[in-house]
Amino acid sequence: MRVRKSLALVLRVFDFSETSQVVHLYARELGKIHGIAKGSKRKKSAFRGPFDILSLVEILRIEKDPGTLDLLTAGETLEDYPEIRRDWARFSAASYVADLLDEFTAEGVPQADLYEAAESAFAALAKGAPLAECVFRFEARFLDLLGHFPRVDTCGSCRKAISGSDVWFSVRDGGFHCAKCPPRDPLRLAVKRVVADGLGALRQGRPFNLKIYAKFAADLRRLLDFHIKYVFDREPKSARFMREAVLG
Repeated sequence: MRVRKSLALVLRVFDFSETSQVVHLYARELGKIHGIAKGSKRKKSAFRGPFDILSLVEILRIEKDPGTLDLLTAGETLEDYPEIRRDWARFSAASYVADLLDEFTAEGVPQADLYEAAESAFAALAKGAPLAECVFRFEARFLDLLGHFPRVDTCGSCRKAISGSDVWFSVRDGGFHCAKCPPRDPLRLAVKRVVADGLGALRQGRPFNLKIYAKFAADLRRLLDFHIKYVFDREPKSARFMREAVLG
């Protein structure tokens, strides 16, 4: 029996009984975990209040056998991001970040960099940072850390550096192609080269003007939606609400 303490983001919460909750978390030292917090809704307990979604907590967890819920023995909310909860659009964006972690990461595989990226996204949303930038930056980091980031610098056909102002994107081929090298993919997308440049900058954490042309955010959103749905075979439950929040 191993007892571990960790910082964690609350992704999803279900009532288990009148006094207990089942909680999905993404923890810095533990990765994604599913646990039961017995007595978390009692007025007097080791949890100092019930768990709530989209919050930063410190937990004490006892690891159980694979396929069973871990036991959460203590917990304390460190940040509940009230600015996110007061704003539907920010709440939708944060929920999308949480759903990517909850639906598409493996249980019990810690990735501290991914945890940091998600916590940074929550903090930026709470501070009023632009919604589109917060979501795009997290998606780029998420795809990169999970090994699903598309190829942005080299043409998938001629294997040379991407050139020209217009390019192709192929989900089946995993990235971009020069305009003169159209991929043999009926699902290919025609986009501007600057979309590839922007995606690369977001991956590296570099500043990038998301208003470089009027439809840039919509074009990048279309490409990422297409790519994520292809890689994971579906999109997160909150994707529709995120799109309404980001694109208006």
